[in-house]
Amino acid sequence: MNEKLQQLLHALAAERDEFRAGMHLLGMEAREEWEKAETQWDKLQTRMRDAGYKLQLETRDEIHDLGEGVDKLQHRLSDKMTDLRTEVVEELHELGEELADLYQKIRARFK
Repeated sequence: MNEKLQQLLHALAAERDEFRAGMHLLGMEAREEWEKAETQWDKLQTRMRDAGYKLQLETRDEIHDLGEGVDKLQHRLSDKMTDLRTEVVEELHELGEELADLYQKIRARFK
């Protein structure tokens, strides 16, 4: 029985060694897969960063032009509002003069 136990232990040790070698190989494969995934990740990050930089460069001038357009529009609107205010004040002044003349005529009739 001692011999059978020794054979069993020997067989278990051999299986253990095979398992350990398999785990080592599996570890190496997993490490290689991980390194591939890391390389892909690095490439993706670089492409994303480059795409963002390229997009920023492409849109920078457009955004600047848009800002200038908004400024010009704001100035034009401000000028229009000033012109409108001036016209309204002039119209009110003329209306006031007409009303004053009319009042003087009405007053002259009732004197």
